[in-house]
Parts: sequence; C-alpha cells; structure tokens
Amino acid sequence: MYARAIATLMITAVLAASACATTSSPQSESEEQGWGGTSATPDAGQVADGRRIADAQCAVCHAVDARSRSPNPAAPPLRDALAIYDPDNLAYRFIDALQVGHDEMPRFDFDVRAADALIAYLKSISGK
Repeated sequence: MYARAIATLMITAVLAASACATTSSPQSESEEQGWGGTSATPDAGQVADGRRIADAQCAVCHAVDARSRSPNPAAPPLRDALAIYDPDNLAYRFIDALQVGHDEMPRFDFDVRAADALIAYLKSISGK
C-alpha cells in the first residue's frame, strides 16, 4: 500500500516537473527580439549611431556630450546616466518602452539595435 502511494507521488512529481519545463512564450519585446544584453565592446559605428539618437531624442533636455550642461537643469547629463542605471537594465527599458526616470520623461520604444547604439554612446562619454 505504501509502495503504491509512493509510486503515485513520484509519477505525479515527474508529470508536474515536465509541465514546468515546457517553453513559455517570450515575456517582452526584448526577449522576442532575442536581445542578450549590451555589447561589452561596442564598435565605432554603434557609438556614432548612438550619438545621432542622443542628438535627436535626448538633446532637448539632456547634455549629450562629455562636458556641457543640460538645457533642462533638472535633467542629468547623459554622461551620468550609467552611474544611475545599469546599462543592460536601461537598454531593456528602452526596448520595452518602459518608464525611465521621472513622469515628464517620454517613453522611448527603441529596437534592439537603437538601444544598444545609445548605450554604446553613453559608455563612450561616461568612461564606462
């Protein structure tokens, strides 16, 4: 009797484990795009693309270089962004159009390439 109960429990456990092991669908856009994190060694093309993105999307409020002041005094210079945010976390938030910073900051919805380029540029001006 105990042997049958133990066997039943073991079969139930195996079936439950099998159900948990099935592949689930991606939870976010970054996962759907197969994003594996920012590059540790960005190339010059990525940095240049990131500068263009910063100029077009960020320069209204933030300083987008290594020395100038932000046009909006409440907006930190982009060179300080990686001291505040982890690069992969920041890129993930940009890819998945999540809020970054404060309520007045717009939500950006970058593809993987654009997010990686912007992070590459931020690394180039922050020394990270």
